[in-house]
Amino acid sequence: MQITELLQNIGLSKKHAEVFILLYKYGASPASFIARMLGEERTNTYKILQALVREGFIAENIKGNMKHFFIANKEILRHKLEEQKKSIEKQEKFLPQIEQKLSELDKEKISPIPKMRFFEGNDWISSLFKDILLETKEKKYSTIKCISSNTLESLSINNRNLEEYAWDFFEELEINKIKIETYLWTGVLTLEQMIKSYEIIDIKNLSVWNNSLNFFIVWEIIYLLIFKQIPFGIKIESSEFSDLMHFMLKRM
Repeated sequence: MQITELLQNIGLSKKHAEVFILLYKYGASPASFIARMLGEERTNTYKILQALVREGFIAENIKGNMKHFFIANKEILRHKLEEQKKSIEKQEKFLPQIEQKLSELDKEKISPIPKMRFFEGNDWISSLFKDILLETKEKKYSTIKCISSNTLESLSINNRNLEEYAWDFFEELEINKIKIETYLWTGVLTLEQMIKSYEIIDIKNLSVWNNSLNFFIVWEIIYLLIFKQIPFGIKIESSEFSDLMHFMLKRM
């Protein structure tokens, strides 16, 4: 293998390797001499020489008002590789810390897709209410909002109410003095009007029956409960959705 190829194997480009070899053979030389030996334009040759100086492969000094370039000694290549090795070892020491920090940043990533979680069945609806309570207490909210649909017809044919699914949830709200700003969408056979209430008893006694809907709004999180034969819930983390809901409720 030619020495030019060998130098390329340790990171020098072909042109850089050719300049390095000429300087090693002829000793300290000006850019004009190296350009003539290479058959290259002087300006381009000077740029190559300056790059080799910056990378530490060659040195420079002034002789008779002219800049000369030279190789201090042949050990420079070993010295450069030792420097690179130490640099890599140092970087490797920091790598686990960097990876840990990147993992922490992963948790803060903002996805364009809203986060959603699903709850199905009686036990999971209880978990949904625990989740609402956890989000409310962790973020120290004093008020959450709720929109519920109800009709007198559903009340007359069903004796189950929301408190049966979440009695401990309502108890914790009262203990921690957390209010529910409730918007009750009511009617006889169909939904006809909306009533605003802060009385927790109003939401506790809501009938849960087919087509009964409940939205709980915990700042940027929306919880949707749908009561059919099997109760079903969705947790949606979407600032756009919650902003719309807050805006609509302000107008009511």
